Amino acid sequence: MGTHAFADELNLASFVPPTHPMDRVVMTPMAEAFNVATGGSSTIKIFPSGELGKGPQQQYKRVATGVAEIGFVLPAFTEQLFPVLTGYETPGLYPDGASATAAMWANIDAIKDEVTQAVPLAVWSNNPTILITKGKPVRSPADLAGMKIRIANSKTAAMISAWGGVPVNMPPTEAYQALSTGTVDGIYIDPAAFRAYNLQEVTDYATVNIPGSVSSFLIAINNEAYAALTDAEKQALMDASGEVLSLNAAEAFLAAGEAGLKIADEGGVELVTLTDDEIAAFQSLSPFAASN
Repeated sequence: MGTHAFADELNLASFVPPTHPMDRVVMTPMAEAFNVATGGSSTIKIFPSGELGKGPQQQYKRVATGVAEIGFVLPAFTEQLFPVLTGYETPGLYPDGASATAAMWANIDAIKDEVTQAVPLAVWSNNPTILITKGKPVRSPADLAGMKIRIANSKTAAMISAWGGVPVNMPPTEAYQALSTGTVDGIYIDPAAFRAYNLQEVTDYATVNIPGSVSSFLIAINNEAYAALTDAEKQALMDASGEVLSLNAAEAFLAAGEAGLKIADEGGVELVTLTDDEIAAFQSLSPFAASN
């Protein structure tokens, strides 16, 4: 295979639909900017909604093995490969996605060192998690005792366990069905999930200021596909991605989170705001309190 033939079309694997903020604000603008800049010598084509493989768990593997040249990756699903990226997910470490994203870019060399099978194009974080529940509100650790809660990684699992809940690891795309069937009693997730997955249809309450953590996100291109680009195409790709695009993603998550809470409120979900004393009760049990 000639090197340039490898890069004529770069397939981008995404597990979210085209309506998702990360498609509209990150992936589509990146692809459009690159395609214009290259004049069609190399183009990015987005395959949304898991068209190149369902679910986020195997996204990095798809990129590493060349199933897709570019992938939208959730590092938490292979956190053993990404200790730096998932380190930003420590509960209580960052108040919002923008500050976490800025910290990532201040440490981008360490992130590049651990993404060994691909070249990072964008890294960013979302809003801190809230607790969305079905059947009863959660205002104290006692309320959470025994409840099965969807989580995304080992750090949030440790937090839910410390509060007395039962963590259940699953991708966000399965949350709606799990809540509908009672597989879980709640989910610990960014508030934008209401907008992305229509969770207001299957939940009753959302504890909106419970101590939370951000999630890390990555868009990366397979090493061989990147190497096959011309110098001009590489520059076009870097110009279309990078820190500015990443900060735009964090800001988009903030807006999507606010929109998600509005959707939840209008959909009949009761938004629970904890008092300072109630927040302190959760914080006192955090296994991460000493590191914050």
